[in-house]
Amino acid sequence: MAQSEAPIPLGPARSLRGWLGINSSTLSLLWTLFLVTAATELWSPLIPQYLKDLRAEAGGREAMAILLVGAYGFYRDALEAINYYAGGVIAGRINTRRSLLLFNVLPLVGLAILATWNSTVGVFLAIPFIFAWDSIAGPATITVVGDSLPTDRRTMAFSLQHILRRVARIMAYLISGAVILILGRTRGVQVDAVLAVAFVLGAAALQFRYMKTASRDSRTAIHRPRELLRRFPPDLRRLLVADIAARWAEGLGGPFIILYCIPILSSDYDTGAAAYQSGLLTIQAVTSMICYVVVGPLASREGLAKKPYINLTFLFFALFPVSVIVLGHAFGTLGLAVAFAIGGMREIGEPARKAMIADLVPPDVRTQAAGLYWSVRSLAVMWASPLGAILWIFGDRVRVGFGPPLAFGLAGLVGVLGAVSFYLRFGLRSRRDVPT
Repeated sequence: MAQSEAPIPLGPARSLRGWLGINSSTLSLLWTLFLVTAATELWSPLIPQYLKDLRAEAGGREAMAILLVGAYGFYRDALEAINYYAGGVIAGRINTRRSLLLFNVLPLVGLAILATWNSTVGVFLAIPFIFAWDSIAGPATITVVGDSLPTDRRTMAFSLQHILRRVARIMAYLISGAVILILGRTRGVQVDAVLAVAFVLGAAALQFRYMKTASRDSRTAIHRPRELLRRFPPDLRRLLVADIAARWAEGLGGPFIILYCIPILSSDYDTGAAAYQSGLLTIQAVTSMICYVVVGPLASREGLAKKPYINLTFLFFALFPVSVIVLGHAFGTLGLAVAFAIGGMREIGEPARKAMIADLVPPDVRTQAAGLYWSVRSLAVMWASPLGAILWIFGDRVRVGFGPPLAFGLAGLVGVLGAVSFYLRFGLRSRRDVPT
């Protein structure tokens, strides 16, 4: 059941707004994503290094700091699994508009904790609130696009979302890098948290004023997850398997990449952290944005047109951690810049992947099914970061410096398996459209 504005005009007379998939609801969603993304990215990439610094100040050993970062990755993925599931339930029952407004309260609580409590305990208490929005609101964002746009405009709408989010990230990285250079990493994270509060409040105001689509699932099925999973079509299940492998590649190396890169960027850790935030992550975001601009229109067609771009996404998930090790070791800062450009290309098929999910989930339980999809993925992936920490520590004990290549190399292997799985399902098939 949905309350929504008139459909976007199609055919020869459609406007640029129609081609881009923009209406009042999708526009308010775009600005919400922009502000919440900026709020999160001001500080979240620095959390692994921040935890390591806090552990070092407390006199902990290097291995304990690596395990702490692994625990952080596990914690985030486990919370995402809960939040995606909860987000599907809440948005499916109280409607997408009300749920998105409600979800804005959560990051404000976490940011207040992070800004006032400088300790590992404070970070772990803040994380459930701060990272909640992106995952708990994820199912609702799928439904807003799915309900307010026709199938051939959904990929473009998701592309536009991702472009704006990368602009938000670039802005956040540049601001955060400047704050860190001036105040240092520890104090800089706290100041970034204060700035983030203003962004989240702005997002809530825009949603309240402009969000029109208020969809509610026509039936409740999320309390019967096995039944709902059985309703997933085979193509959606295979997409989920490949997606899990790609996110394992990310989880095995992702939380630890900053720890590997900062010493290469600079012997001064504050300068290295600023270069990581304002330099490498900006390169990654700009590359992603270019991919969206070029690929978005090509992948907007229905059916098989989406598949090659999704497969490329999974392939770049595999290449990124390996390229960080190989190019970073061989060429230093320049090599890392190239590696992060490869990391940006992981997003080449993300809008098409989301559109494929929106196409394939059962329409009468769209929000709940999208939440369950991501919840299952996070449950399967949450073990990747602890394993990455163990491999890092074990590799270093076998030979100093061997920990990162071991962890990142396995990440690449798992990512390749995901890409192959997707290709075997879709790459060799005859030209058939995805059912909608």
